[in-house]
Amino acid sequence: MVDVNGILLVFLLIGDVVLLFLFLFFYFKLRKILGIPWEKVEESIKRAEELVKKLEKLEKERLKSGREKTNIKEEVLKLFKKGLSQREIAKQLGLSEAEVEVILSAKKLK
Repeated sequence: MVDVNGILLVFLLIGDVVLLFLFLFFYFKLRKILGIPWEKVEESIKRAEELVKKLEKLEKERLKSGREKTNIKEEVLKLFKKGLSQREIAKQLGLSEAEVEVILSAKKLK
């Protein structure tokens, strides 16, 4: 007599091996195709989180100083009208020269 259970077990074993081979084959193919450097992605996410924390800290400090954006613009304009240079205004208000330049160019006083 033919052992049906034995034959069925052999076919299942062969099927499992073929499926495992196909899984590994497609896994390595997709990994090559996608080529996503997960370490770099995680590193970028951590760096972005650090930058967000720094920005939040700077925003809190700005709010603590009591100066609103409109007040800063007004201060820049007042100092400019007094004859201070962009560099002097930036130094006095704790801004970058580029920020002062943008404020002045927005008011067309550059």
